[in-house]
Amino acid sequence: MRTISSMLRMTALTGLATLLTTTALAAPPVPSPLLGTWEADVSSSTFQGRAPYRSGKMTFVQTEGQNVRVIADVITASGTHFHFEYEGPEDGTIVPVRGNPYYDSASNIWTDQRTLKRTEMREGKVTGTTTMELAPDGKSFTAKGERLTPDGVNYVTSIVWKRVAD
Repeated sequence: MRTISSMLRMTALTGLATLLTTTALAAPPVPSPLLGTWEADVSSSTFQGRAPYRSGKMTFVQTEGQNVRVIADVITASGTHFHFEYEGPEDGTIVPVRGNPYYDSASNIWTDQRTLKRTEMREGKVTGTTTMELAPDGKSFTAKGERLTPDGVNYVTSIVWKRVAD
């Protein structure tokens, strides 16, 4: 049988857990500060588990409501080009990803006003995360990622992206 003291303690802990959970994730900034076109600064980036990109370009576009469409084009070290896209809100909703060789769905959520965390999934299982941190001046962001590739390689990146257009 629970005592009043243990019930109050449980209520307080539940309230604290709820408070911490709801304040840990920031509301998405409106509009998204990542809107615009970005190019990978390969010379300032690191790649482990795969050779560095030759080049990369990523565009974030505001679409219907608060949705953001991400369009990316990458040329790998071997010269292979891949194009991927996804669209959805930046609130943790899982959305399909078309064309990415490493993941087929993703969710994006802001953890603070300058940090977006993407969780990457393949066939419904989480295979990686990428944390995108916007520089205070808004002219660049660093995407730190770690994922398991379909062939079982742990692929760790820190890619610096420079804003080339708003």
